[in-house]
Amino acid sequence: MIIKSDWHIHSEYSHDATQTLEHVASRAKEVGLEKFGITDHVNLNDTQFLGILKKSSMGVREFQKTHPEVVLGVELTPIEKPEFDYLAKNGGIREGYVAPATDKPYDIELAVTKEELINHGVRYAVGASHWRVDRPGLNFDFSDVNEVIKEWYRQQMWLACDERVTILGHPWYNGSKLWYQDFSVIPHSMNMDIAAALKENGKYVECNAYVAYPPESSEKFRYQYAEFLRELFEMGIPVTYGSDEHGCYSDRIFEIEKLLSSVGFKEGDISGIAEEHLW
Repeated sequence: MIIKSDWHIHSEYSHDATQTLEHVASRAKEVGLEKFGITDHVNLNDTQFLGILKKSSMGVREFQKTHPEVVLGVELTPIEKPEFDYLAKNGGIREGYVAPATDKPYDIELAVTKEELINHGVRYAVGASHWRVDRPGLNFDFSDVNEVIKEWYRQQMWLACDERVTILGHPWYNGSKLWYQDFSVIPHSMNMDIAAALKENGKYVECNAYVAYPPESSEKFRYQYAEFLRELFEMGIPVTYGSDEHGCYSDRIFEIEKLLSSVGFKEGDISGIAEEHLW
């Protein structure tokens, strides 16, 4: 097997997931995983997501007593700094927030500090872009492809440099799948900038199942994306696997292995997180 661990899985504790820890552990064993991480969403520093962090950390740590192969992680996403500040001042209550007018992209923040995560028993974080932070309010306006590429680049460069991020999660994921027919619309220079930042800061990069092998993508895109990951690997950036499963752990891992093999990945190339990189 090329893939022996999965570092991006959501459980029923997350706001958008349903699978139990028991289900994940059972399926992980069936597909041959030796280790896996639970990374439930903590998108905002509001009462909902801080509650998810508490429930996930408590549930996973209890589950670890009988399943030592489970590691507690978290998934964080860039948010606009003014909203973070508002929530911090108002006890995590979002009601009443109005994004301030700006003529430049908002500064970026993540929902929790590294110290707070460690206090909850979290041992690593996946940092991943989900929406625009250059515009207000969980913005999903993807009408201008060039503007979206520019914003994703900004966020991914920022994540690659933040101390809380262990793995750059689903690089270039986009909910509207803007470039899922031809990955070459992403400038190679941007990928090299991101790679340099990852390497300089000792980060991992994720092969994410929902980006590497989405049903809506072309074969051309899948191969291009796998080549992108291979290029980063050959630059010395360790590549992890993340199924990003939310509902029912699938056999997609075997399709991903075939794809990775086609660009030269072999057993031992897809990394787990080294113990010295866990908190």
